Amino acid sequence: MDLRIGVDIGGTFTDWVMVDGEGNVQVVKTPTTPDGFGGVFNAMGEAAVGGDRFLSFSHGTTLGTNALIQRRLPRVAIVTTKGVTAVLTQAARGSKEDIWDIYHDSPRPSIVKPRDRLEVTERTLSSGEIRTPLDEAEARKAARILAGRGIRTIAVCFLHSYTNGRNERRMKEIILEEYPEALVRTSHETIPRILEYERFTTTILNVALIPVMIDYLEALERGLRGRDYQGDVMIVQSAGGLMGVEATANIPVRTANSGPSAGAIAAREIASLTGFGNVIGLDIGGTSTDVSVTLDGQIRTTGTWQVEWGHPIMFPAVDITTVGAGGGSVAWFDPGGALRSGPHSMGAVPGPACYGKGGDQPTNTDAHVVLGNLRPGAMLGGAMEISAELAEKVIQERIGLRLGSDPVSAAAAVIAVAEANMANAIRLATMRRGLDPRDFAMVAFGGAGPFHGARVAAELRIPTVIVPPSPGLTSALGCLMADIQHDLEATMFYGDAAAVDVEEMNARFDEFDTQVRAALDREGIPAERQFVKRTIDMCYAGQWRVFPIPVTGKMTTKSLAESVDLFKRLYLQRFTFDLGEREVEVHGISVTGTGITDKYQPKPVEAVSDRAPEPDSRLVYWREAGGWADTPVWSRPSLSPGFRTVGPAVVEQMDSTTLVPPGMTMRVDRYLNLILDTTGGGEG
Repeated sequence: MDLRIGVDIGGTFTDWVMVDGEGNVQVVKTPTTPDGFGGVFNAMGEAAVGGDRFLSFSHGTTLGTNALIQRRLPRVAIVTTKGVTAVLTQAARGSKEDIWDIYHDSPRPSIVKPRDRLEVTERTLSSGEIRTPLDEAEARKAARILAGRGIRTIAVCFLHSYTNGRNERRMKEIILEEYPEALVRTSHETIPRILEYERFTTTILNVALIPVMIDYLEALERGLRGRDYQGDVMIVQSAGGLMGVEATANIPVRTANSGPSAGAIAAREIASLTGFGNVIGLDIGGTSTDVSVTLDGQIRTTGTWQVEWGHPIMFPAVDITTVGAGGGSVAWFDPGGALRSGPHSMGAVPGPACYGKGGDQPTNTDAHVVLGNLRPGAMLGGAMEISAELAEKVIQERIGLRLGSDPVSAAAAVIAVAEANMANAIRLATMRRGLDPRDFAMVAFGGAGPFHGARVAAELRIPTVIVPPSPGLTSALGCLMADIQHDLEATMFYGDAAAVDVEEMNARFDEFDTQVRAALDREGIPAERQFVKRTIDMCYAGQWRVFPIPVTGKMTTKSLAESVDLFKRLYLQRFTFDLGEREVEVHGISVTGTGITDKYQPKPVEAVSDRAPEPDSRLVYWREAGGWADTPVWSRPSLSPGFRTVGPAVVEQMDSTTLVPPGMTMRVDRYLNLILDTTGGGEG
């Protein structure tokens, strides 16, 4: 067994990366099948390998994301404390995705229908005291109602159960006594954190995904076992680590940001090889642009996020900023006559007009074809046909006539608008959070990332752009660069940090430490490869949005005071102001256990050459030059470490095309990355 397999299943393509014991990489890109995993086995067939050679199998999936967005979920019920079902409606957060858009619809209602929100008498105080024990007669009545309706997926969410889950546990026991076929999850076992709405929605979305994910994982495992793979199937979770099938089936909502997280891991590791610790990951696919940020070698994460606006998930996740700008994004005019791009996408079917599958709307891909950026025979190494005539026709009819311009000028305008959206996504991920993009390198990947990376970086004055060897399969490669990870967290409201009982905190930390190490033991990680990180959630008094502050070793009064100082510095960096001497509070703790895996590490190519075969050439429209230019077109597999050129240039490969605008320099490093210097300085 010498092969490590990384698979990323997207909406259009399934990406398969296979690395052998010598570090050699083989990639396969196949269409994603309707069942979600058929593309895996098709790729396995194309690679002509059996599962008996697999040392590991790591997988990034969009299954949970798509199921939540499309609401392809089972019917879900909630049992909650009497009088608080309004948490899911009137008590929900009143924010909007765009607070200035008075026409923008409010978030879609909860996936739990009003008639499936049942109440029982019980009451737990925020202190953990049980003021009112669970009324078991009401509990049994509720369980029988659910059984009569045939609702198998049930969330139990009581007030303040994060401090004492006894009433929730008893409610779960009664439901299973009355209705053994039920699938029940309580909020205190799912996410024992303060904030009722976030805790309720996280528990509901999680229990809804369990049947979906279990069916998927069982079918995937069965298919792999039938092809002689007997090892563990590891899934990339939203926080960037890997977890096994058992953990995934229990808390599947943690995979709802799986694919982009794998891409963020790959961006960090690829940039690290070239000496960069501050990294912006620009992942552009067919539908969206996903931006991740790595600062000082640490991928930035968030504690609360959402797949669908208004339905938060309160688990750690890589902090991804997403905008609807990809190869299939549609160009259109708003009521004021302004040209827009996205967020609507033509998807894989019918896709851009140039695909010839019935698409009748102008997309970014069509614009690239018109401008000569994308050669009709270049997609998937010529395996996918595209039509320049159809691209020009749709751009002219839908955009050019409205602008009163020719199709080339119209296509250039479409790309300029799309790239403005991409640049804005990076501004949101950096400048809005007190970071200067000029202090970062960019890793441009995804099928469309290398088309746009150089220009977007130049607009933001990011000096260096790195294009990985297989940009369209980089997220799949990220699956092979991740470690196993388990998280435990709890709300422990201490109030003023100066009054914290550090011995009590240390005892809870030790308890969590034992639990995460036991989980890593079950994953087969030896003790010497287990690492545990502890954090404290802090905020200023009167606020409830917390910052996780890392701590080391046993807490003391002195180290706690140092943590308070660190919180104030990070708060100032994030929000650019401080609150003076306002009291700092401790709201919770968390422990992350990491098991170091045998990750794929690219090996340098020692043979250095500054020569390459003569390039082809074609006319390409460069807006920097104000028109068409005869442009050298290089085949990427022919470029060796040490090769250098000055733009304009185009580099083609099976899974993407890289544009090097006029005046920029490009070189190939010893890891076969393309390094673009947007300043034109020549050193990359």
